[in-house]
Amino acid sequence: MGVRLRKKWDLPSEQRAALAILGTLFLLGGGAGCLFAALSDGEGAEELSGYLSGYLELAGGAGAPHDLWASLWGQMKYQLAAVVLGLTALGTVGLPVLFGVRGFLFSFSAACFVRVFGGRGLIPAFALFGLPALLWAPALFLTGTPGLLTAQKLLRRSLGEERGGPPLLDRSLWVRAGGSLGLGLSAGLLEYWVVPVLLRAASRVVL
Repeated sequence: MGVRLRKKWDLPSEQRAALAILGTLFLLGGGAGCLFAALSDGEGAEELSGYLSGYLELAGGAGAPHDLWASLWGQMKYQLAAVVLGLTALGTVGLPVLFGVRGFLFSFSAACFVRVFGGRGLIPAFALFGLPALLWAPALFLTGTPGLLTAQKLLRRSLGEERGGPPLLDRSLWVRAGGSLGLGLSAGLLEYWVVPVLLRAASRVVL
């Protein structure tokens, strides 16, 4: 039974390689974001502190302004970009870059709260960024990993190095893309409905 389960969940070597590439770029981008936030000082640090303090005060009072479509687009745009890049040879380079940028923006945004408020900043950072990431991060890898493999196949076909059926006809590719977009949509709805409530509670703890 245990052997069957291991075989079921084991990834082919090419999928493991694609996952490793994208995961490494995501972590490198995240590390760069943390470093960039930690290096902010002087006037820049004061402006950042004033901005985040004002944002939390607004969130704890009348509530920070937020729009449903802006929340949905903020989460869906990365999933859509991953889907589109995975359907072209450009995704061979574009997907690793996308993952690096996404990792940077995610960690930089969260690290800014810690930079300003110390350990207490983890509370609003998790509410604002960490909670939606529980949905969009798996979705991004769900699309990006097979997308990178498809993009590589398309590149080899364009160079005449590989023949065979069109990889875009692979049904599992479209199923994963649909699942990814669904998770991205859920992350946007979570950001719109749940995050403002958690931010109001977090502002009372941090400020």
